[in-house]
Amino acid sequence: MKNIKTLMLIMAVAFLLTSCGRGKDKEGKVLDSPANGTITVAVDESFQQIIEAEKMAFEKTFPYTKINLVYKPEGEAVAMMLNEKARMAVIARELTTTEKETFKRDDFRYKSYKFAGDGIALITNKSNRDTLITTKELEAIMRGTQKKWAKSGDDIVLVFDGTSSSNLTYLIDSFKIDRKMKVSFFAAKSNKEVIDYVKTHDNAMGVIGSNWISDGDDPTSLTFIRSINVLSVANKLNPTTDDYYQPFGYNLALKKYPLTRQIKLILREAHMGLGTGFVNFMTLEQGQLIVYKNGLIPLTQPLQIRQVESK
Repeated sequence: MKNIKTLMLIMAVAFLLTSCGRGKDKEGKVLDSPANGTITVAVDESFQQIIEAEKMAFEKTFPYTKINLVYKPEGEAVAMMLNEKARMAVIARELTTTEKETFKRDDFRYKSYKFAGDGIALITNKSNRDTLITTKELEAIMRGTQKKWAKSGDDIVLVFDGTSSSNLTYLIDSFKIDRKMKVSFFAAKSNKEVIDYVKTHDNAMGVIGSNWISDGDDPTSLTFIRSINVLSVANKLNPTTDDYYQPFGYNLALKKYPLTRQIKLILREAHMGLGTGFVNFMTLEQGQLIVYKNGLIPLTQPLQIRQVESK
């Protein structure tokens, strides 16, 4: 009965989206609708894997739609939306006060939606024997007070996906590091390039979005995770082995993994258009099932977790 009700809900939403007619703006230009048209969405590159999965499913369900994804650092993604070059921004934060004031000054409205829970994954070369790290040790590495790997004695090379990386911003904000302080790291151009760098440098520690390595059914994700190590992280000063967790679904859902964040959908749309349709799809059941399948945490639909004890 529950599955039938779920199917009826999906069909009802699909009917609502496809039945909305296409209006016109003041200049007579035909507007997109929730199930028809083309828009551009600016996406923080850390979330490429999950948003591409959502786009593919949405366009397959609604064949008269086209979602053009553009990958940018989060600040540039918001700037594209502010400058009307993108209908939506997918980022890991709410808008800043300055960004909100820009909307208010230009008399534009926006809506913010929570979408999924993601983790910050710490990855190392396959040859690295250090497999555990505490948040205190990570903070020391970020501040430059811990510079060497415990077991090899080699210098630690931090690797982020650029100087404007949301992954970098997350750690700086989490550890309350003064933004005037210089954090030493190698800047790659994408999460994929972070993975590639770590694969070829024994002393590197890469910082990426966990959605790049969390989908066990995706060949690309499987290739990535088989080529690197994923560090287990503890949030205690003197942890036991049971206090360390990796950034995958179960640990994220139970809030055991300490480096977690929310993915936000920031929509700028003056009419009920394709942006609204895409947001509805991602935040309702079908889109949230895709979130779950990709190893992230659905934030808008109930998630039941049952722990089965072995006898």
